[in-house]
Amino acid sequence: MFDIAKYLEKFKVMSTSRSFLRDSVAEAIKEVCNIEIDPAKIEIKNYIARISEKPIVKTAIFLKKAKILEILDKKTDGKIKEIL
Repeated sequence: MFDIAKYLEKFKVMSTSRSFLRDSVAEAIKEVCNIEIDPAKIEIKNYIARISEKPIVKTAIFLKKAKILEILDKKTDGKIKEIL
């Protein structure tokens, strides 16, 4: 017989993974730019982190993008390739 608990466990892992990636992006930005971003404003899709913030915040992140991506590569094992 089909065990629904085992099936639903797969989705729990996926949810935790997404929140881990969002938190990692927020921590890397805080570490490099000294800007706190709510992880809920970060969307991860196809190895791209899309940040929904004010233009001035996005510009500050863009200026230090290389360093942020370097930190994220180490923290997430290459699961974030770009920040927009």
